[in-house]
Amino acid sequence: MAKKCTTVSAIPRIITMGYSFRTITSGSAAFGLTPTKRGWQILAEARFKNAPIPNKALKDVLLWFPNVQNTTWNNCYHRNTIIEEHKDAAKNLLHVKKLLKENEVRITFLKDNSDYRYVGVYELDKNNTRKRNVCVWKRVLTDISSDLSNVKSYIKSRP
Repeated sequence: MAKKCTTVSAIPRIITMGYSFRTITSGSAAFGLTPTKRGWQILAEARFKNAPIPNKALKDVLLWFPNVQNTTWNNCYHRNTIIEEHKDAAKNLLHVKKLLKENEVRITFLKDNSDYRYVGVYELDKNNTRKRNVCVWKRVLTDISSDLSNVKSYIKSRP
């Protein structure tokens, strides 16, 4: 059974599939972020051990907390894929256009019942997103190190 984080100091060196947080606040705090009410946080603003992370290293990395029971978004989880679609068609098209210009990587904690559980690191599948006019996110990493070194390595390896 995957572990649940109850304190910031309890975050393990390696975060594996199923690791969970009760709230967005506790998940954000574990990564050194001051939480907002949004379902995402920009990791370039995080602080690890009181030292700022260089913005370049994580400028395209977000903590993402999608909820499958959201009133504004249709978030559908299919293991290696997450479909994200705004329920307002016009807002969805603007969102898709914006993200197609970005190179975001999302460390994802999905809320399906009561907790936000870690389901992987996702990157936008731009071809399928263009074809379907919804954001199609593909999993690119499963486990992550708490210092995010493997996420940084993945980002550096992208074309």
